[in-house]
Formats: sequence, C-alpha cells, structure tokens
Amino acid sequence: MKIRFTKYHGTGNDFIIINNISNSFPKDNSEVISKLCDRKFGIGADGLILIEKHLKFHFEMIYYNSDGNLGSMCGNGARCSIHFSMLNKLIKNKTNFLAFDGSHTGSVIDNLVNVSMSDVLSFQKLDDFILVDTGSPHLVKCVDDINSIDIIKISREIQKDHRFKNGVNVNFISEGIDDVYNIRTYERGVEDETLSCGTGAVAAAISLNILSLNNSNCIKLKTRGGILTVNLKRSKNIFKNIYLSGSVNRVFDGSIEI
Repeated sequence: MKIRFTKYHGTGNDFIIINNISNSFPKDNSEVISKLCDRKFGIGADGLILIEKHLKFHFEMIYYNSDGNLGSMCGNGARCSIHFSMLNKLIKNKTNFLAFDGSHTGSVIDNLVNVSMSDVLSFQKLDDFILVDTGSPHLVKCVDDINSIDIIKISREIQKDHRFKNGVNVNFISEGIDDVYNIRTYERGVEDETLSCGTGAVAAAISLNILSLNNSNCIKLKTRGGILTVNLKRSKNIFKNIYLSGSVNRVFDGSIEI
C-alpha cells in the first residue's frame, strides 16, 4: 500500500501529515506509525497527523506521537495541519476544526499560522514545578540558565513518578533578552527533547503569569527551532482567549510503501 504524505515543521517541531479523507490509512496500526516516524528507517518526525473528514467541522486532526500511540493536543501540529489543509484546498485561510481536546479556530497569513487553544481553568504547584494542562499535561519550571540543565536525564526520571502514569511533558524556561523567554521541552511519546512544543509554549506563558514574572497578555518564547507567540487573557486564575502563533514550513511531499 502506497501512502502519500507531506513533511512539515513548526519552529522545528516536525510532522508527517497525511490526507486521510478517504479513511484508507491503517491508523490502528501503531507499529506502522512508529516506523514512519523513525528517523533512521522511516521518514522521520516527532509525530504523525491524519487529516480526516468531519460533518460539523472543516476537518478533524488526529495526532499520533512518534511511538505510534494516539497523542493529545499538539499546538504546532495544529498549526501545520491548518496550513496543509489550506494548500490542499480543504479550507481557505480560516478554519474551525476538531482536535483531541475539542474545537479550535485558526488562520493563515503566508507561512504564519495562528491557532486558538483551549481555556485553562486550573493549575497546580507541584514541588518546584507548575503543572498545567493546555490540551496536553505540562510541568514548567523557571531556571537561571536552561542550557546548563540535563533535560533528558531530569525528564526521564520524572516519567517514573507514580503521579504521572500516562507520562508528562517537561519544560524549563529562563529569561532572555528584549522580553523574550527561552524554553526547552521534553515531550512524552517522543521521549526526547524536541526543538519546539506549542502546548509547552502556552503552558510556559501561563506559568510566567502565575508566578508574576510576566503579566503581559502577549508573551514571546524562543524555542530551539524559532519564536512562538502566545496571546492570552487572565481573569484571576482562569486563562481564556489563548492563541498560539508562529511560522510553519512545508519541507517536502513524498510517497512511501507500507
């Protein structure tokens, strides 16, 4: 069976995107998905996304982690999916689509893509971290220098904690220059550091607000793959009207036999 795909990345967070309107992709086969995401024996990606038909929305985005298992919300994946759907004439430059955590809106201007994120109604202070769910669960910690930490070692130890039976994403942030914050993220399901994480950037922006380190409604974060901007509105400890924006890039189109 030959599958056509497009390789995308959103600030270095890369995805295999497949138009599955025909519903022909074997999406219950986690081994196939993990092999396609394998960087040595497959196409290589942090995750795989299926774009499927939906009766009430322009499309449904179904996201899989690179381990082949169904994932939760992926902010950068959503932004790439919006751009992909526009190029494939499934939408124009605006959309209302369905993802793991519910409905989202999005818009495209050239290669800059903006996507709405789910409201955040609660959070926890957990040890030295803030635990916040932005469509995916994230731990966030502020440090003096994100480059001096062993993010892989620390994050893999955290995955063993009984409080995180389904795993948890781990983020470290530090103050940069010109009000831009530096961020590094370890993603569950990838089980490694990624160059960028959209839901992680949103979690970081919310955490900066919670800690009163930055009370702005617009926060810029420098990932290892580029700049992401998070806009939000806070009312006490509730965060609404959250939008994630940044660039996306279509890397190449291809086909592969599975």
